[in-house]
Amino acid sequence: MNMNDILPQQLNVNDAIDLLAPVAVYILGMAAYAFFIFKFYRFVASRDMFQMDLSRYEESRHKVVRGFLHIVMYVAKYLILFPAIAFFWFAVLTVILAFLSKEQPFSEVLLTALATVCAIRISAYYNEDLSKDLAKILPFAVLAIFLIDASFFSVRESLEVLKEARDHTAAIIYCLLFLVAMEFVLRVVMGWFAFLFAIKARIIGGRGDAT
Repeated sequence: MNMNDILPQQLNVNDAIDLLAPVAVYILGMAAYAFFIFKFYRFVASRDMFQMDLSRYEESRHKVVRGFLHIVMYVAKYLILFPAIAFFWFAVLTVILAFLSKEQPFSEVLLTALATVCAIRISAYYNEDLSKDLAKILPFAVLAIFLIDASFFSVRESLEVLKEARDHTAAIIYCLLFLVAMEFVLRVVMGWFAFLFAIKARIIGGRGDAT
């Protein structure tokens, strides 16, 4: 078999660039999107999304100082940092859903995004692996649909849906407050169960020492 019969007679660098340049854009875009989603969903699905190191204060002789610092850090995390972070990834999921369901009104997209975020956070307190699987479904679904049929997405229609956000400012605030309140309740419930388990462990340990 003659290789000249298989290979084209002329290979042109410009033709190769014209062919592969769009592929390079796709590769960079997919890699950047996948990296962002990887960092994003692992962060969102973590039960303790941010840790603050208080070890330098743990050896303080003043119990009042330690208690005050714990309260301040707790308030900073769940009344300042968490709402800001929650708003960010709530907005990200809203944008993703707007591209997936461009024919739905913004109000439905908003409630679906809230339900998704709440399900992710509740799952995080039960099992972080489950929460991570749930958190990456929608983002990677967008990527899969884009690879199969890029014509499915209409940037213009999706942007029209997102423009409706101006008319739903109050609903967005309600959703954010609900999310923050739910997170606070989850933390309280988790702390209560940890307290009960600690008491139970002490009781069992006391019985073991008595025997």
